[in-house]
Amino acid sequence: MPYPSSDQKDPESGLAGVTAGQTSICSLGETLRYRGYAVSDLVQCSFEEVAYLLLWGELPTAHQLEAFAARIQRAAQSMPQTIVCCFQKLAESSPQSSIMDVLRTGVSVLGQLECDNGPAESLYDRDLSQQRNKAEQLLGQVPALLTIWIDCLRGRKPSPWPNKPLATALLEKLCQTKVSDIAATVFNTTLILYAEHEFNASTFAARTVTSTGSDMHSAVTAAIGALKGPLHGGANEKVLHQLMDIGVPENIEPWLARKLNDHEVVMGFGHRVYKTGDIRANLLGDACHRLIHSDSSFEPHDKLEKLAHQLEKLMLEKKGLHPNLDWPAARVYHALGLPINLFTPLFVVARVSGWTSHIIEQMGTSRLIRPLAQYVGPSPRPYVAIKDR
Repeated sequence: MPYPSSDQKDPESGLAGVTAGQTSICSLGETLRYRGYAVSDLVQCSFEEVAYLLLWGELPTAHQLEAFAARIQRAAQSMPQTIVCCFQKLAESSPQSSIMDVLRTGVSVLGQLECDNGPAESLYDRDLSQQRNKAEQLLGQVPALLTIWIDCLRGRKPSPWPNKPLATALLEKLCQTKVSDIAATVFNTTLILYAEHEFNASTFAARTVTSTGSDMHSAVTAAIGALKGPLHGGANEKVLHQLMDIGVPENIEPWLARKLNDHEVVMGFGHRVYKTGDIRANLLGDACHRLIHSDSSFEPHDKLEKLAHQLEKLMLEKKGLHPNLDWPAARVYHALGLPINLFTPLFVVARVSGWTSHIIEQMGTSRLIRPLAQYVGPSPRPYVAIKDR
């Protein structure tokens, strides 16, 4: 029999609806808020402003933001040569490696180079400012890991990280060209909307690792592993594959009918928390529309947008499901010319801000995360010695 619990729900529900802890970082009430600020307001900010808010608890002043952005840039510009050598060897021997695996390995190596052994042993004498310094480093290092790997894959010497806002710098390095202001702005919006989302699977994994007394790099490594799964971070990649699979408007209804008849998940729709619509999908959907109609060079993507909107209407009509953030994010990244295998790694770049904020918050507690399971195996039975079996 399972132990009684005042908060017990169906154990097969994947903890849906179970309150597993407290946080001051994010709320999913009437709207998504970071540290009390509505995300619909925060999309006016730079990604650095939002990352500062998540880590430090308040929006920065102009002086604080300038110093914070400079620290992130320095971290991206001063990657250890060990990482470059490691990635060059990996690119030669395993060029088909998942980029998520590369990021996971990169963060793990950075933890070894940092000699990150976690917070101080005393629960009451932990210098969490040092942990925030590590978080700031990771905010610059993780996007740099991504671009170094791509350079190594292409047989190029890794190019220096530019002195530009993170969204602009990263997009230009990935695209190998100067990008328009609206492209950088919309890309920045994707990073803000992916930055944080309460106790999702990867964040909960990071907090669980942290609750054992482990270190930040180990927790972020675990979070990347959780985000790699197609039911979490990998969903944005599946969205574009679906749209490419449909191809033309006349294929939408038969394609969806097959999916529904086979009881298959349509990626990009529905959410464990949001039942009446995901504010992030609305905000990024609007940004995607602005991007597509900002310049004639985006005109070829208009067909994909129309296809997406038709499928949205049909999903609402047939299943009562609204789009989630992955639905417009996949289309934005595709319009920006980014390959599909970068979609989930970009999720990592953004979510490092949320993960590290939760890791630091968890470090401030002394509680090990250790839930119970309902046993459903064989009933008690007698042991039989091997000679009698």
